[in-house]
Amino acid sequence: MILIIDHRDSFTRNLEHLLAEFGKVEVIDRLKAREKCRDAQMLVLSPGPGRPTDYPETIKLYQEWRGEKPILGICLGFQLMLQAEGAKIIRQEQVLHGVETEIETTCKSITYEGIEPPIKVGRYHSLQACADSPKNLPNSIRITAIDRIRNVPLSFEDCDRKLFGLQYHPESFLTNHGYAIAANVVRACLGSG
Repeated sequence: MILIIDHRDSFTRNLEHLLAEFGKVEVIDRLKAREKCRDAQMLVLSPGPGRPTDYPETIKLYQEWRGEKPILGICLGFQLMLQAEGAKIIRQEQVLHGVETEIETTCKSITYEGIEPPIKVGRYHSLQACADSPKNLPNSIRITAIDRIRNVPLSFEDCDRKLFGLQYHPESFLTNHGYAIAANVVRACLGSG
């Protein structure tokens, strides 16, 4: 079962519908997630408003389960995971809410396996990982895509611990390969998809 830990975001149900293509999905509020995490095969940290520091319960869940269960973070979830690993999250100069941008992959990765460029993604965020954050991350985390214009990290993976993060929304109609990206991550996490 894929467990989506919800931060009360309007995109959570869209994300649920996308991930339901790959198996059973349950959505639970972050404040009620502790017990349910034990039963999950994979955790998904949903998008949400605010900063990672607004969600100490989710940070604690992430720290407890990273390396124990596969985890995918999307938008806020991406930022929360990177911050917990040593990155700095800052307000970006340009707010991107409902904006389609092209990403550049930075290395061969599971996330983008078999996907031909151009890869366009739907972005809905006012915060970002600081461009020099990768130097503060564990060596096992690789930044797999960036926004070349703004030099912003947009995805990462840690294959050793099965940690994946997407700053953008794969469930958005603005993301042209969202299904394939989600399928790649679920396959890497659960061996299916």
